[in-house]
Amino acid sequence: MPSHKLHRKWAEQCGIDGEIAHEVDILIDDMRHHDAVKIMITNMIALEATVGLLRGENPEDVKRQLVTLSKFFPRDVRKYAENLFTPLDPPGLIVIREIYEKYGTEGLQAAVLHVVLDYIEQLYLRGYDEERIAEALNSGKRERIRYLLEEAGLEDCIYDHLDEILGDIKASKPPSKNLTKDLEQHREIVRALSENGVKAIVVEGKPYSPATGVRKVKSLLRKKGMIAVGLVYKDGVFRERTIGSLPTGIFHNEYIGDVSLSEIASWGMEIALKTGRGGRKTLYLYRKRWIKSLEELL
Repeated sequence: MPSHKLHRKWAEQCGIDGEIAHEVDILIDDMRHHDAVKIMITNMIALEATVGLLRGENPEDVKRQLVTLSKFFPRDVRKYAENLFTPLDPPGLIVIREIYEKYGTEGLQAAVLHVVLDYIEQLYLRGYDEERIAEALNSGKRERIRYLLEEAGLEDCIYDHLDEILGDIKASKPPSKNLTKDLEQHREIVRALSENGVKAIVVEGKPYSPATGVRKVKSLLRKKGMIAVGLVYKDGVFRERTIGSLPTGIFHNEYIGDVSLSEIASWGMEIALKTGRGGRKTLYLYRKRWIKSLEELL
């Protein structure tokens, strides 16, 4: 992670009080909190709660709005919203709330800056150049990074000074050759899968996009040595049809048309299920096989 000196420099450059930024950095870099606070870019409710506070909204109003919004999502999301700003919050949200209570919206700006600077450094150490880092800031983490920067009023500061920020990071840390090599291998495998028409990878029964799936395969192979996977092609993706917001139990594939779940099950292939927003289901058909190396995916 970038040094506190670097964090403070860019906080002041972006108009944040240096002392507040320093205190927030110390709080976040506590070993119990450093990764936890990243919840603001990994969890929808935590993200929207942070944004609401950044906008100066009352915490009670933020919670009420998110509880209402969560009614359109699965039960775990609703539960998350109901527990918002209570002792049942996950550690990351407790830290975010503590920062807000101590330092207000300026403290939250410092927290967002901290997370973004860490993200930039992480990409640099993986071998990303400035152009690709700029692209990642715009679209990374499902565009949540850009959303947070905009709401925190930091987007101009970060984008206008990205070359200088990278210069500061480069001066303190060289990129990792191993991480760069791993990233190139990851890109090559994802590219090859895409060229072969792969739309998803099922890993241990759970479907992922090719890019995420390759990372998951690599992680699990390191832990287990051998795992079950399956490749899903265009003719193996079936999305449930709905009437309004109501599911019909009929699944559509652009090559095969409409079929029922029982008909799909009769084909003798493995089926992975993913439930999206509003409870809409997508089925992924695949042939399961066991692999011991990443290259065996191809």
